[in-house]
Amino acid sequence: MKLPASWPLHIIWLLVSLAAFLTGSRQRPAFGITGDSGTRASTSVFASESSTSSDSPSSQQRRRSTNNVSTEEKTSALALQLGANLNVSLESLAILALRDPSHVTRRLAFARLLESMTPENAHQVRQQMTEMGADREQWRDFQYSLGAMVGKSAFEDPENNKRDGALAEILSGWAAAQPQQALAMWENLPKELEGKRDELTRGLIGGLADTNRPMATALILRLQDQGYKDTPRLMEMVATETLRADGAEAASIWSDQLPDGAMKGAAMNRIAGEYARKNPEAAAQWVTRYADQDFAASTIERVTRPWTEQNPAAAVGWLESLPAGRGQNVGLQTAFNDWEDRDPAAATKYLSSMPNSPQRDTSISGFTSGYAWQNPQMAIQWAGSISDPKLRQRSLTQAGQIFFRQNPSEATKWLQGSGLAPAIQIQIMNPPQR
Repeated sequence: MKLPASWPLHIIWLLVSLAAFLTGSRQRPAFGITGDSGTRASTSVFASESSTSSDSPSSQQRRRSTNNVSTEEKTSALALQLGANLNVSLESLAILALRDPSHVTRRLAFARLLESMTPENAHQVRQQMTEMGADREQWRDFQYSLGAMVGKSAFEDPENNKRDGALAEILSGWAAAQPQQALAMWENLPKELEGKRDELTRGLIGGLADTNRPMATALILRLQDQGYKDTPRLMEMVATETLRADGAEAASIWSDQLPDGAMKGAAMNRIAGEYARKNPEAAAQWVTRYADQDFAASTIERVTRPWTEQNPAAAVGWLESLPAGRGQNVGLQTAFNDWEDRDPAAATKYLSSMPNSPQRDTSISGFTSGYAWQNPQMAIQWAGSISDPKLRQRSLTQAGQIFFRQNPSEATKWLQGSGLAPAIQIQIMNPPQR
């Protein structure tokens, strides 16, 4: 079966081939891979460089020459060898992919190993991976490749169900290569696989997200209508792939097309942080359209945090312009909690300029929750200026607990003249474990 044009391994192999092309005119292979399945490939440029007293002068000279080979030349040599020797054996590739001391070699060789895999030799590749101790990531890539290659028949081989999560990864690869066929099987799972439906659903969505995001999105919305509990996490998977493939701005446009509610919120949450790191003003403008919606509250926080790192005053100014609500509150608390850690003087100056309002109370609460670790007594003074009684009590209790943890004797003196209710004082003198 022919793999789809978007097959990820082709990209890796293209990079290998490009390296070979660019260096072919000046670099000869530093090691060889034989086609003899019983002969291990020579990897002298990656071998240990230590010498012993029994080394011959010529051996030591060769080793000194090897020491002068740059990492770029070593990688180019590997690219040339893997690209030029089309008759390389699977065993030789497996040795490089799973045993070579260089992680660069292992990655390139493993990509070539999967590229060389066919339905006929897949069993041999799996056996070599088992014998040589492939790691979790390599097994995941193998199973994804196998699913893309053989589809449903992979589920009929009991060997493919011996590893946790293997069938989900196989289904993921199958869904990327043949989405309709993979979906049809998932909708009519055999009884013996019903217990794995949740993990198979994640595998299916992951594969669809790789090559058919509209189909993945539509399926998640259908699952939400059916009451499936894990749909926000599934939508985050699609958002992640959209970010990777198209970038943050395009991903935000994709999320705009989702219906308002939890699914849109999950997608926006995944996109917002990266978008804000690259362009906080644009990210803020995007999120502002939903600022009065509860599903966007967490998204506002995710835009706030990276923007506060870059320009806290601008971030707070944006938050103050938002409609009052949970999103604004969470954003202001986050902004001042971060700002006090970087520049408490600037943060307190801004707080002093704010008029008495619920927004100022929320900002002070965020400030004191972090600043109490630096200066609990000053944090307590700020907490005492909060107008809202409940928020003031909560902020004083939190700052007081930190004060008591750091300096019990001084905190006790403060409590005696604080005027706080006895129950609150007891709570402060018994701070929770961090």
